[in-house]
Amino acid sequence: MQEYDVLVVVDVVGLEDKVSFDKHLRREGLKEVEGEEFAYIGKSSTPIPNTLAFVQDALKKALKKGKSFQECKMGVWLGESISKSFIFEKNDDEFIEI
Repeated sequence: MQEYDVLVVVDVVGLEDKVSFDKHLRREGLKEVEGEEFAYIGKSSTPIPNTLAFVQDALKKALKKGKSFQECKMGVWLGESISKSFIFEKNDDEFIEI
């Protein structure tokens, strides 16, 4: 499968520890976009559903490393044409597509 770019933009309110949040995402292979707060880029060559699951899992773990937050929304762009938006449901501990 061909490699494609992955862009993740996060809107998180009330994050207590952004340093730990960013550090975890870097370990997962998502680099911060220079000059943009809460924007991350990476590459993937896996099928799109697998990449989406990976990004959601990485972000969920990063939110836990960031200690506490009030709300989190995420936009994911895969390649040139696929984009999806999600909101994190704290009660279910899952991202729900919006």
